[in-house]
Amino acid sequence: MTDQAADRYTLQDGVLEWTGRGKVQAATPNGSLHLRVDALTSQSRRFKTLIGEFFRTEFKRVRPKWGPYEVTIIIERTENSPVHDVDNVAKAVLDALTGVVFHDDSQVERLHVEKVLGERARVRVRAVPLVPEAA
Repeated sequence: MTDQAADRYTLQDGVLEWTGRGKVQAATPNGSLHLRVDALTSQSRRFKTLIGEFFRTEFKRVRPKWGPYEVTIIIERTENSPVHDVDNVAKAVLDALTGVVFHDDSQVERLHVEKVLGERARVRVRAVPLVPEAA
């Protein structure tokens, strides 16, 4: 799956404009948050470090909000990358987003996790407030 094709998959009406220069990049179209993390692990600590550092230094405009969320996690892996259980990766991602996107992962009312074959090992995340004025 190419970057452009994957971007269209996550946003139907066009290609996302990404912010970030390192392993983590983000976009915020229409009140939702899209993340691209060029790392694949089931270790919460690694995702927390990567995502936390990104939001502290490069993407300061996002603050945790209250209210229900829908989260979609696409786990891209190559044929040679290690196999990770989707539930462990999902938990690591949700732990990393806690305190950054939402206050507590119990706010996630819908969760979709999918593992696909891709060009590189990475995780794509979309977090959408179910109530538009969640604040």
